[in-house]
Amino acid sequence: MKLTIIGGAGVRVPLLTNGLFRRDTAIAVEELSLFDTNRERAEIIARISEAMARRAGGELRVSLPRSLEEALEGCSFVVSSIRVGGIGGRVQDERIALRHGLPGQETVGPGGFALALRTIPVLVDYGRRVAELAPRAWMINFTNPVGIMAEAFIRQGISDRCIGVCDTPREQFLHVAEALGIGLESASFDYLGLNHLGWIRGVVVDGRDVLRDLLASDEALDRTYPVPLFSKSFLRALGLLPTEYLFYYYRTREAFRRTVASGDTRGGLIRKLGNELLRNVAEAGRDERRVLEAYDLYLATRNASYMAIESGEALSEGRVDEERAGLYQGAAGYERIALDVIGAVHHNQTRVMPLDVANQGSIADLDFGTAVEVPCAIDSNGARPLAAGRLPEAVRDLLLRVKDFERITVRAAFQGSRSLAVKALAANPLVERHELAQQLVADYQRAHAPFLDYLS
Repeated sequence: MKLTIIGGAGVRVPLLTNGLFRRDTAIAVEELSLFDTNRERAEIIARISEAMARRAGGELRVSLPRSLEEALEGCSFVVSSIRVGGIGGRVQDERIALRHGLPGQETVGPGGFALALRTIPVLVDYGRRVAELAPRAWMINFTNPVGIMAEAFIRQGISDRCIGVCDTPREQFLHVAEALGIGLESASFDYLGLNHLGWIRGVVVDGRDVLRDLLASDEALDRTYPVPLFSKSFLRALGLLPTEYLFYYYRTREAFRRTVASGDTRGGLIRKLGNELLRNVAEAGRDERRVLEAYDLYLATRNASYMAIESGEALSEGRVDEERAGLYQGAAGYERIALDVIGAVHHNQTRVMPLDVANQGSIADLDFGTAVEVPCAIDSNGARPLAAGRLPEAVRDLLLRVKDFERITVRAAFQGSRSLAVKALAANPLVERHELAQQLVADYQRAHAPFLDYLS
């Protein structure tokens, strides 16, 4: 099998390489094709990936195509994970939001909005070209904001062989399973929502929903989130378990205050870690042991620092060491989700997992053809959303408002309309005010020319 990565210079590619050689991965990939507009960086990622394969005891041909046509020729699956504007664009997105008194985050609120407007035209073009040049290939999309990208693909009629994927739901499932002291496969999770706006509504173990028991236990709730994001009293009143991105909606001022107090943003921290990785790999030269040590340190530090700024938790060496000891062993994560989707489709072995797809009646409160994130049955015919019923009243208003924001954002991108962009951002629950939305759109257009010059 040939697996193509659009955005092949991304730092998570070696994770996927390692996953190919896990004992529980039944996918034989002969060629990993890394396509990226930044060829120099893609060459570095290829070196790390090749070293990763050899450390795992295998061999893998890693190619660096010079054109998309070459990258797609003969491929069975395409994983798309691009960042239009690079990590520098993410840092600008976050800092502009902070300057206006709002949380700075790459997928939520103004930051997610700016990233979406830069990305939709580029990713949709890739989607069309994949459909044209590799019509039998499946496209697995990790490009953020995943939900808005899924909405855009649906609206353009190119979503039939494209599946939106995010590791957030399964990561939360894993934390819940650990809090209950059981394996991930021992529980069934009733989950629904949008990408980065999802809730666990039930946890079934041995035929019984144990969510109420979990919510009643202080000890279990302490283990349900790796960092303290929500108070126990809030979770009990809600009666649901939100994924961590709901922190920005439920504790907006706290997210803003803690980010400002840290003196940095998540994007700024990731940029520093990435620059350090590139320096360390350059210094390692052809010493593969040092190359992989540099990557392991990068990954462990990135994992250990996740949500640390927003939660006010200090990054400790002990936490980094703990993460390093557990690298590549988890049941969740980017590479596990991607390979599980690919394996289910390739081998026609049905799996059920949360994915970002067209609603098709899954959530009764939403249109048939809008993007949702719900459990799906996935096999060689693609992903079919399972029935989720009606939204819980406690979250209905928030979800419908965010969905309205997503729809208008996609329309603004397709029509190139600045006025629609302002309308979309004013509809976002973290912004709401038209005047503030105007200021933000103007700032993002100035910061991201020429990417946003198409808005007029």
